[in-house]
Amino acid sequence: MERWFSRITMFWMLFLGEVQSQDWTKCSTGCTCDGNKMSVTCNGLKNVPNDIQKDAKELRLGFNKLSKLSPTAFHGLNKLTNLDLSYNQLQTLPPGVFDHLVELDTLGLNNNQLKSLPSKIFDSLTKLTDLQLDQNKLQSLPHGVFDKLTELKTLRLDDNQLRSVPDKAFDKFSKLENIFLTGNHWDCASCDILYLSQWIRDNGKKVKISNTNMDDPDGVTCQGTMESVNKITKENTFQAGCPTTTQQMATSPASTTTTETMTVREKQTKPRMKIFQEELFSKASIFFCQVIFTQHVSLVVIHILAEIPLLHIVCVVRKP
Repeated sequence: MERWFSRITMFWMLFLGEVQSQDWTKCSTGCTCDGNKMSVTCNGLKNVPNDIQKDAKELRLGFNKLSKLSPTAFHGLNKLTNLDLSYNQLQTLPPGVFDHLVELDTLGLNNNQLKSLPSKIFDSLTKLTDLQLDQNKLQSLPHGVFDKLTELKTLRLDDNQLRSVPDKAFDKFSKLENIFLTGNHWDCASCDILYLSQWIRDNGKKVKISNTNMDDPDGVTCQGTMESVNKITKENTFQAGCPTTTQQMATSPASTTTTETMTVREKQTKPRMKIFQEELFSKASIFFCQVIFTQHVSLVVIHILAEIPLLHIVCVVRKP
């Protein structure tokens, strides 16, 4: 009997200690706390509070005035499953800021001013199923930035300034159900678009219209045109130098600019058939002109006889 009494006493001491450590009656300044849902919501803040309940599962920091984050802002909050940082003024993310959020399921970074992402920024978020990066100013993505997100089901990249995505960027998404890609600056004149084009063709049912759950693979269009990205192939673009497989593209960064691509392309030799055609036309036009001017044929006759008006111009330029 004495042993049981001792065990019960120890149990109550541990229980009371746990309750005391999870005191939800004391909430951070500017925040409201819901102990039942283990949720913290903050408003009007410029910085993330450093006294947030350690056992919180939801932290809602949307619609604040956060312009930057401390690298240790969320350290100690390793029970969080939902972190909302949407509708702030974040321009950058410090490396390692999410490293301790190993239980995180949903991360909202939409409606900020992010122009880039640090490499490996999401590597610790192996349980993440929902990542919202829409309505930012992202111009490029680091290679392998999504590689650890094997549980991801929803990815929002719509309404950014992306021109392409790195080769194999989405290859680890074995459970992906929804991806939003519209409203970007997809550069269909660059070889770097070929990976995304092929991926959309292979995963059309996962590509959604913004704010709906409807499939729309054709809605992802090239910058400046209404042509669908998924229609772009090596054969119907003017880059003769594009690699024949996406695996070959991995040797060059996805951030290669259009200018750089054009420079490389200009250095490439012309196909033999094109050279042959140009030489044949040149020789034929010279012969035609010599005959015309030798026989003193008037330019009026040239217009009548020549079905290709360009010959008239060539002859005038080359007239002795």
